[in-house]
Amino acid sequence: MAKSGKKKNGKAGAQSQPKAVKNGKPEAGKEAAAPAKEKEKGKVPAAELAELKKVAETAKSEFEKARLEADTMRQKACELEAAAKETYREAVAPYRDACRKAGIECEFAGGRSAPVAPRVRFLLEKTSSGIKVTVKDRPETENVIPNGELKASVMKAARKYCEEAVGPEKEQGKKFAGLYGRLRKLFNQN
Repeated sequence: MAKSGKKKNGKAGAQSQPKAVKNGKPEAGKEAAAPAKEKEKGKVPAAELAELKKVAETAKSEFEKARLEADTMRQKACELEAAAKETYREAVAPYRDACRKAGIECEFAGGRSAPVAPRVRFLLEKTSSGIKVTVKDRPETENVIPNGELKASVMKAARKYCEEAVGPEKEQGKKFAGLYGRLRKLFNQN
C-alpha cells in the first residue's frame, strides 16, 4: 500500500509540496537568488562605513563640547545668583532693623514666612479614669479623655479633643497628630 502525501493532521507532507512553476517548468533560480540578495543587504562598502563613522564621531564631539559649555554656564549662573542674593541680604538687613525699631511693617519679607496656625503644646497627665489633656497656657481647655474612649481609638479621641479645644482642622492644621503619638505612648504605659 502506497502512502499518500498528506499527514494525519490534514496538511501536506514535505514530499508533496509544490515547487514554483512557470510555463510548466520548475523555477530553480528563485531559490538560489534569495540567499544572494540577503548577502548583498548585509554588506556595506568599507568607504561608506568609514564616512558614516567619521560623521558620528564629529557629532559626538560637538555634543560633548556643548554639554561642557552648558555645565559651565549653569555653574556661572548659580554663582552669580548666590552673589546677588548675598548682596541683597546685606542691603535689606539694616532697613528691616530700622523698620522694626520704628514699629513699621517692612515690605521686604525675609526667609521663612510665619506659620499659618500658631504652635500648640499639650500637657498630659495620666489619671485613674483616663488621661487629662490641657493646651499649655490655656487652663480652660482642660479635659479628661476616658480610658474607654482611648481603648476604642486613640486617633479619634485626639482628633475630637483638638476640634473642641484648638479649633477646626481646616484652620488650625493637623494638631491632633502630635497629640495622638503622646496619648498612645502614655496610654500603653503601665
